[in-house]
Formats: sequence, C-alpha cells, structure tokens
Amino acid sequence: MARVSSGQMQRLRTMGIEHWVPRGGVEDIGELRVRLSSGRGRWLLVQRQPWRGQFASLLADITATLGVEECRFGQWGNTEEAGVAVSELESQAISHVLSFGPPPKGETHPIIIEVPTMQALSEDPNARASLWQAIAPWVS
Repeated sequence: MARVSSGQMQRLRTMGIEHWVPRGGVEDIGELRVRLSSGRGRWLLVQRQPWRGQFASLLADITATLGVEECRFGQWGNTEEAGVAVSELESQAISHVLSFGPPPKGETHPIIIEVPTMQALSEDPNARASLWQAIAPWVS
C-alpha cells in the first residue's frame, strides 16, 4: 500500500480528514469487474481507459464487423463495488468480452477475448490481423 507523506497528511488534516487510507488500484480488487456503459448487445468491448473517441474510425470498423446492435461498451472496474463481476456478465446477456489490452491482474475467464490495445491496433497491421483472427470464430 502507498504511504502518505507527513506533508500530504498535514494537507488532509487541514481539509478535516484525520484518517486516510489510499484506495487500491485495479490490481487490488477481488473478482474482476466491469463498469457497463452504452449498448445492449452480446459483445462487451472493454479497456482500462475511458472511451474518448480517439479511435472512432477503427472502433466503427470493429463494431460493424461484430454488428453495431450487438455491441456494448464498458471499462474495467477498479474497486470491488465498481460495476458487474465478470462471472455475472452472462446474466446481463453478454456472451463475449473483447478486452483491448490485458484484463487487470492478467485475469482469464472463458468469455474474455484479449486483443491488442486500441493504440496498437491503430498503428500495427500485425495487431489488427491478430484482432481479426481472435474474433473470426464468432463472426460470419
């Protein structure tokens, strides 16, 4: 756990905070969780960062391949309270989790399909080829 310096603790006390326990990152959570965003489909596209639109054209190609109506979006959770546990996603009608980059803690689950990050996909033709190979069994 990260330690709080005496200077940081003094600033916290000035704000009326007497006890401070830094929150753990994604690496400290129990079961892997996803914060669900938009969409209703059976494909859940997730990454560690929020979706900001910088890879909109590439994402449009991916969702068109999977079926726009079949895609929903999310972000890996970073606390035990954030989002839905991966083991509960099938009850949300999600059958595939397309993880752009490795899931937190390198966790695996039968519905998780790990592919390169969006940055790598935008820059590297080999990364794009591995994405298409990974989803090919489920795409007609």
